[in-house]
Amino acid sequence: MKNSNFFPFERNRYFYGKLLSVDDFELEQKYMNDKRRMINRFLFGSGVVSGLFVVGVDEQTISVETGFALDSWGREVVVDEPVLKKLSLIEGYEHCRKADADVVYLCIEYDEKETDQVHNIAGQITANNVAGDTSFSRIREGYRLYLTAQEPDEKEKNSLSVSGFYENSEEIWSEGDVYIVQTVPKFIRAGRTENVRIRVENRGRATVSFSYDLVLNNLTSPDGHARITVEFDEALFERDGEYEIIYPVHAPDITDETAYITVDPDSVHLSLSDSDVNAEMSGRFEVSIVDCDIDKAAKAAYYRRPIEEVASAGYHSPIYLAAIRLVFASDTYIIENVKNVPFDQYVTNQMLDEAMFRLGDNASGESKSVVDESSPVVQERAADGVRISQGVTEVAFRGGGARGDKFFTPEITHGLGLGHVTIVLGIERPSGGIIYGAQDIFTENEDSGIDVELAARLNRDDGTFVIGARLLSGVKEGKVKVHWTAIRDSRKVSNETTEKRIFIKPNMLELTVRQSHRLEAVCENMVEKEIQWSVRDEEGYIDETGLYTAASVPGVYEVVAQSVAYPDVRASIFVVVREE
Repeated sequence: MKNSNFFPFERNRYFYGKLLSVDDFELEQKYMNDKRRMINRFLFGSGVVSGLFVVGVDEQTISVETGFALDSWGREVVVDEPVLKKLSLIEGYEHCRKADADVVYLCIEYDEKETDQVHNIAGQITANNVAGDTSFSRIREGYRLYLTAQEPDEKEKNSLSVSGFYENSEEIWSEGDVYIVQTVPKFIRAGRTENVRIRVENRGRATVSFSYDLVLNNLTSPDGHARITVEFDEALFERDGEYEIIYPVHAPDITDETAYITVDPDSVHLSLSDSDVNAEMSGRFEVSIVDCDIDKAAKAAYYRRPIEEVASAGYHSPIYLAAIRLVFASDTYIIENVKNVPFDQYVTNQMLDEAMFRLGDNASGESKSVVDESSPVVQERAADGVRISQGVTEVAFRGGGARGDKFFTPEITHGLGLGHVTIVLGIERPSGGIIYGAQDIFTENEDSGIDVELAARLNRDDGTFVIGARLLSGVKEGKVKVHWTAIRDSRKVSNETTEKRIFIKPNMLELTVRQSHRLEAVCENMVEKEIQWSVRDEEGYIDETGLYTAASVPGVYEVVAQSVAYPDVRASIFVVVREE
């Protein structure tokens, strides 16, 4: 029963004396299957429901744990016992190998096969028009595991995960191992600010840098301009292959309007390792300016979708269980790492939603109540190198609390990028005034409100922070409105990077046996720059100047650079040695 069409629904009408045939019984099964699968697809979506965790057992073998998933047509995919397989024995490996893909995707999809061959008294005509006397009497539902080097495009990714309900992502440029993806919110509340995110992925050896302009229609930058210049230079970041830069855009105080964010193709400048590339970038994103919170707008848009749009979303999309990074050496390979469910294809359930609601996304686990975060009002300006963003959020004390109880907001993005920022918090009183610092200094009884003290915890690596509130007296119910201001002094950015680091150039190397190549160690924030070179397992040789001579046996070998003055500071690269 491999049908993927729900409609039309048709079932048997029984009456005394009706002659039942194979078609009647198959129609009965199809009717029940289609109804169940439609409920699965429309109410729950597609993706992993539970289990199906992929782990690397050794350098060449993976294990898929038992689990359950729903495919893009609502069909149940069940793995009832663990699967242990060498990667090279999984369907699709040879194709990925020929494509020289360093990242392969393990996918699972619904499958079924006929089983239990029995005698057929009526006989049947086989595919070769030869009469046979046996038929299969069962259909066993199962699954198919396979590897592919092809990841879904950005539009397909939008349909695979819940983020597609409130934002649009589009690949605006790619070449080789470099991808530039721009993500724009589908909705912006009038008078509010939201972020445009640009994700850069570089799996190659070249260093990428680029700039281009975004033309804003019915939107502005925080300083009121109708253009934003996007700039990125990989040389300014610690190299890890994936980066994200954020630019806020502001909506005017109008509603029910459509805004556009367009990439200006004439403004594009891109280079790879300081060599200019004739890059053609394009992209036009539509944004709705609404008069309500974004979650309400996304919900309303979801319920307006026609049935065929829901049914076709993710049409025939496989379930991506894992992204597996490989290092190839001659005719063999090494599994470097495994990332589970890389495109967030999960199916939630009512119990999980209720648990998340009660936890309020509280990362610290100390809150005993639910905390609400309103959409922040972000306004950013620049003056003398100082950048400021502001926002408002509410901390709700559902169920009340006693003196000393703590409540926390979810992560709040301040929009000033990564690194150190200063967070200033103020509590809005019922009269409309805002108090910064200790509240007990102001003792207006008629304006007491809820008695709390506030603190902020900054996450410099993610560009976010969490607000914590501690009750100074018990309350039964209520909430406080918190005004926050984030301040970043760009003049101090150079002083933020004090961590001692070593980078090796190139970051990966391919040689033939006994071939030599000189490596370079780049030291950051280190006065003493003397490096001690070594090779793990003493395969090959490297001298004190960084000249590496490959081993006489093909394989993958690790070269280590260690600081002499700071022994804890080190870096390493993998050298792939092949036959001549």
